Amino acid sequence: MLVKGYTVSFHKAYWVLLIPIFLGISYYNIFFDWQLQYYSVNEAEDFGRYVFILVLSICQSFIYILLIRLAVFLLKYVFRNKEQNSSS
Repeated sequence: MLVKGYTVSFHKAYWVLLIPIFLGISYYNIFFDWQLQYYSVNEAEDFGRYVFILVLSICQSFIYILLIRLAVFLLKYVFRNKEQNSSS
């Protein structure tokens, strides 16, 4: 996986899932978790805070997508083994 020339590719369904997950996580982070409504936006530091929160939100979204992908893989594996055991 960490070999030169190896590319990681997601199915298009995972990219479609990423957008609503990112929007939900960033909404939660901005309005509830970090409570940014109590800060001003007068300095570059305040703008940097928003950028930092959005970068964290996209990282969280990718982690959730990877967990969903792992769950789908495990479910496929479990059901495939059940089918093989029941047919033999």
